[in-house]
Amino acid sequence: MKFDRRRGKRWGKKHSAMAVFLSVVLLALCACQEHNGDVPSPLDEIPLPPQYELVSGDSSSLNYTPWYIHSFGIEGPEGTGIGGGGSNVWPAHEDGRPSEGGGMCCTRVPAVWQPELRLTVRWFVEKKLDGKTPGYWYKAENVKIAKYGRVAAGVWAIFLPGDRVRIMVADGTHDGGNNVNERPADNDPYIAQGEIDHEWNRLYR
Repeated sequence: MKFDRRRGKRWGKKHSAMAVFLSVVLLALCACQEHNGDVPSPLDEIPLPPQYELVSGDSSSLNYTPWYIHSFGIEGPEGTGIGGGGSNVWPAHEDGRPSEGGGMCCTRVPAVWQPELRLTVRWFVEKKLDGKTPGYWYKAENVKIAKYGRVAAGVWAIFLPGDRVRIMVADGTHDGGNNVNERPADNDPYIAQGEIDHEWNRLYR
C-alpha cells in the first residue's frame, strides 16, 4: 500500500488498476486520431434486415393438373405480413388449357422484389371426386418468386402436374417469367415441389 502525500490518502491496488485503465483509453484515443478517423466500425459489417413495404393484389390461380383444388394459402416469413390465399379452382380442360380461379382479395407481397424471400404454399387437393374419398393438404416450402416490377395483375398460384406449384407476381410484362398467359417451362427454377402436409392433414382434414 502506497501513500499519496499530496492527497493525504493511501494509494491501493484498486486505484492503481484505474490509472492503468485510463492510460489505455488515452492511448487508444490517440491512435484513432493518428488514423484520421478512418478506422472502420464493426457495425458497418453487419447487414441490416430488409424492410418490407407491402402491396396487396388479388389472389388468382391457374390449374394445369387433372385434380380439383379446393383452396390454397401463401405464407411469408413470420412477422413480415406477407401472405394471403385463394379459393377453389377446377381441373384443367381436356385440351390442356388451365382452369382459372380468382380473383379473391388479397395476397400481400413486397412492393420491391426481395431476392432472398422464401414462401410456404399450402393447397387442398381432391384427387377423387366421388363424394367419399377425402382430399389432402400439400405443402411446398422455400418457394422463390421470380423478379418482378410494379405489381400490376395480382399474385398467381400456378399448379402443375406432379404436385408442383409456382407463385407468380404478374407485373404487366411478358418477360422475366411473369406472364400468366404462358405455361411455365418444366425446368423453371421457380417451380417448387409439394409434398403431403402431414401436420395439416392431422389437424384440418
